[in-house]
Amino acid sequence: MAVERIVITGNPLGSERSTQPVSVLSGDELVMRRGSTLGDTLDTLPGVSQTGFGPNASRPVIRGLDGDRLRVLDNSGSTLDASALSYDHAVPLDPLVATGIEVLRGPAALLYGGNAVGGVVNVLDNRIPQAPVTRTGGAAELRLGGA
Repeated sequence: MAVERIVITGNPLGSERSTQPVSVLSGDELVMRRGSTLGDTLDTLPGVSQTGFGPNASRPVIRGLDGDRLRVLDNSGSTLDASALSYDHAVPLDPLVATGIEVLRGPAALLYGGNAVGGVVNVLDNRIPQAPVTRTGGAAELRLGGA
């Protein structure tokens, strides 16, 4: 009697792409979407909006969940800020110096803890070097606006 071999796979379509609801802003796309706050920068992504307590005190809202149900990370580390508890505080992250912003929605966000049930926003900047620093560097940006 031969034993029948059964193959079970978690990727039945054989796709290389992620099926998780993830949005990543970087490069020119991030430069074009930058706002004065983190909530303003992410406001146009699918499923993401912002709170509005004042001109500079907005926080991202993912699928209607905000406050302590949304985890905001700085270079994959916790920010431990007061904006999760009180809407009149701003997130202590500056989107103008960010090199990339990752937004994770769905059940995979629970890997970051129980208070990430709404999602995770991870802001990446150059405070933690990715490679040895061999020379002096910098960046400049010019903006123009009106009423």
